[in-house]
Amino acid sequence: MEDSKGKVKSLNKAVDLLDALCSAHSGLSLSELSERCGYPKSTVHALVSTMRDRGLIRQLHDGSYALGLRLFEYGSAVSRGFDISAIARPYLESLSALTGANSVISMIDGDNAVSFDYAVSTSGVQILPEIGVRLPLHCTSQGKLLLAFLPQNKVASMYKRKELIRFTPHSIIDISSLLSELRDIRDKGYAVEDGEYKVGLRSVSAPVFDNSGALRYALTTIGFFRRVSSEEFSSATEATVKQAGMLSTALGYNN
Repeated sequence: MEDSKGKVKSLNKAVDLLDALCSAHSGLSLSELSERCGYPKSTVHALVSTMRDRGLIRQLHDGSYALGLRLFEYGSAVSRGFDISAIARPYLESLSALTGANSVISMIDGDNAVSFDYAVSTSGVQILPEIGVRLPLHCTSQGKLLLAFLPQNKVASMYKRKELIRFTPHSIIDISSLLSELRDIRDKGYAVEDGEYKVGLRSVSAPVFDNSGALRYALTTIGFFRRVSSEEFSSATEATVKQAGMLSTALGYNN
């Protein structure tokens, strides 16, 4: 049945039931679904029976209902359809325009960070982003950010077999100091590089989460900022965090 605006009422009700099951920490009975959604039991029973037959809902051993595996298949198909470069492009360009510096998006690959897309500022000194180049994790803002969301024991294990190389006098080469900074990064929600990989180069990176809540990418602003304590760097940090949050939302993240 359609309403006056052409919307299918039964489909709206079915989505309400799915939303209720999604927010529940365990299965819901027919009565609980009816109470939460405000629909008669007969209506709820007809809808869940149809969706159970199609794999959208499954019935548990105690008779309650939970989300079905067909929804997982749909979600996986949506994720496969994401072209992250295309989705990230407007946020990279906006970030670069806001900061007057270059913006880069990266992901972790083994023991390195790899940047796969960027936007170049039209103002200031131009820096050619190192796209596709494997960057160290411990001395770049994107690398430290990606490390910060890994379990600390995994990070410690990584650097038992891999030396913390000193790239500049500012590079962190002590594992305890690195772990301490990673805890601080996770608390603040962003990471800063202050000439640790290349002298004079400073950057800030913020997390980009996917629809499962997992950290997938680092969004970075990078340039020859005078100091990380400067007003322009503070503004760049704020813009980077905001654009990373917006990109996360575009990827389905709902905090």
